[in-house]
Amino acid sequence: MENRGFTSMRIQKTVFDGLAAVEMKTAKVRIIVVTGMGPRVAHLSAIRGKTETRNLMFWDYEKKYRRKDWQLKGGHRIWPIRPKGDEAEEAYAPDNGECSVRIKKNGISIRGPEFLGIRKSLSIRRLDDATFAVDNAIANPTELLWSGGVWALTSTAPTRACTYGIPLGDGSAWDAFAVVISKSWGGHASLIDDSQVSMNENNMVIVPRGRECKRMIQAPQGIMGMTDTAEKISFLKHSPYDRHGQYPLNCNLSFYIGPKNFMVEMESMGAEKTVRPGEEIHNLETWALRDPVDWRKAEKVVL
Repeated sequence: MENRGFTSMRIQKTVFDGLAAVEMKTAKVRIIVVTGMGPRVAHLSAIRGKTETRNLMFWDYEKKYRRKDWQLKGGHRIWPIRPKGDEAEEAYAPDNGECSVRIKKNGISIRGPEFLGIRKSLSIRRLDDATFAVDNAIANPTELLWSGGVWALTSTAPTRACTYGIPLGDGSAWDAFAVVISKSWGGHASLIDDSQVSMNENNMVIVPRGRECKRMIQAPQGIMGMTDTAEKISFLKHSPYDRHGQYPLNCNLSFYIGPKNFMVEMESMGAEKTVRPGEEIHNLETWALRDPVDWRKAEKVVL
């Protein structure tokens, strides 16, 4: 996607929740990425003239959610997924180290420290005032091989006004897709017959009601989104699907509803690959803030 017309963008260093951070601000969007750890996108909001929406991201200010030394924190983060083990110990390896930052004319590039033989990086580039290219990457800086994929998890903060959706199928003459129900995993569980999740002819629709739930889906359109009717906004993500790629349980997108609606994660998985020394793999997402999408009625969702 090429750069389109836009106004000037302000990029400046700041502090978020006591952590060093970088703020990107256009006429329509504010993004804050913490660099004191991670990298993590901690804040995303829409700007309408002199008003601004709430932060659409969940952020764990109380440091409540963790596993050993790993801190959930929230926001948008990068997980390394392992072939045949998408929630292996490496996925929960602490990413608490300070990152390096490069500020560019039209975006930022943030690189985390090397840990367990890999290095995570996050680059954000503006495409227009409400659309961004978000490059989630894992590099192999060692002399050995590494294999896996880039899982990009975006923790949003749902309210009663929020619904979520994934467009179904690829529209071809031979159109089929897989859905995986996570009945139990790592001490967590979700119902098979869960009224929070439904399907119509065009979309999987998720309406969070506070009960823990996880669904994975093979979604060739590669689009998922959050609609907040109170804020009159939809946050959409797109990640290209490789029909010949290897994905966890053949699924490239996933949703997770946390207990009591403390967060809803929108997750995209990159195809798993062998990464040679000095190489890196990417999961390139497009983020867009748009007019509200009604997932129950929408026939076509376009970023």
